[in-house]
Amino acid sequence: MNRYMFFRALVLVFLFASCSNEPSPEQTAAATAEPPKITAPIKVETIVVERTDLAEPLIASGTIAAKQTSNIGVLSQGVVEKFHVRVGDRVTKGQALFQTRRIDYEQRLSEAEAQLDIAIAESANAESAFKRYSVLVNDGAVSRAAYEEVQTTFQIATSNVTLRRTQVAAARQALDDTIVRAPFNGAVTARYIDEGVFMANSFSGMGNSAVLQIQECEIAAGILFAPESEVGRLRLGLPGNLYVDGRSAPIPSDIIILNDRVDPQARTVEFRMAFLNEGCAVRAGQSVRAEVSVDPRPALVLPRAALQGSSTSPYVFKVDGDSARRASVRFRDIDAVRIEILSGVSESDLIIVGPLDAMRDGTKVEIDAS
Repeated sequence: MNRYMFFRALVLVFLFASCSNEPSPEQTAAATAEPPKITAPIKVETIVVERTDLAEPLIASGTIAAKQTSNIGVLSQGVVEKFHVRVGDRVTKGQALFQTRRIDYEQRLSEAEAQLDIAIAESANAESAFKRYSVLVNDGAVSRAAYEEVQTTFQIATSNVTLRRTQVAAARQALDDTIVRAPFNGAVTARYIDEGVFMANSFSGMGNSAVLQIQECEIAAGILFAPESEVGRLRLGLPGNLYVDGRSAPIPSDIIILNDRVDPQARTVEFRMAFLNEGCAVRAGQSVRAEVSVDPRPALVLPRAALQGSSTSPYVFKVDGDSARRASVRFRDIDAVRIEILSGVSESDLIIVGPLDAMRDGTKVEIDAS
């Protein structure tokens, strides 16, 4: 090897060594990259899910009804001749409501009284004959058979007087019954016919036999319906308030009737709350809402502010170790600031109440102890 070739080889070795010491692009990028940042946990405010006794009223809705409602028909059948009241009138017990034609019943009474007069005269005549025959039979002037015949005639005449008196009393009562009177204090709420219609005093199957409707409105009641899930909280005597549409002040009352039957279609239970209805101010048929003071019940309660999401997908954030975990829940409104949790979280869970804008599932959190 000559000197030229040796020199050339040294240059190539030097160049190769220089190139092998240069860093690769990956090594250069790694050397210039910033060290990873460590995210500090978010300090959060929490509340413990506790089971508390929830004392909220039971809400039910229904309809006002009068203490009693009667459809009044005729007592003595005939043509309705005259009305003494109109729909809306207040009536007292015994007050005349309407009357049927009286002339036929007046004639029947006159006939019955005439038959009674005849019976009394025949009885007097039979009594005189009986007294005479009683003396003659003792003297032997008449036979025992004749005496017994006169005695029987007298007994029949006496009985006939009793019968005729009964017929007179019945005819007089029928005449009195042509005037139909109110069976109780109340209000006239319906009229079904006009004058001139013949009304029978028995239901024939051909239609309604009522003439007027009377309601005893000075005592009224709310007929109310609650979900069947509330059956266990209802009992007789529970106090509450009734709220009637069109009336600003509540009406205090309590449960006087609790129906044992649950409606299988509506899945509701019926109860009634009565009250004094002065002046019949509350009308039958009005809608009513009841707030009943039932016994407190245990419930999981959270502030509404802890709730996130929509009405169809509600959720809360609870603390799981050092992270926030999203938990879907079912809830029920209590009032404007509280909700009752039905499912999704358990008693003693820590629920995050703030800050919620930065919360995500898995966000690192630290409980603020201040």
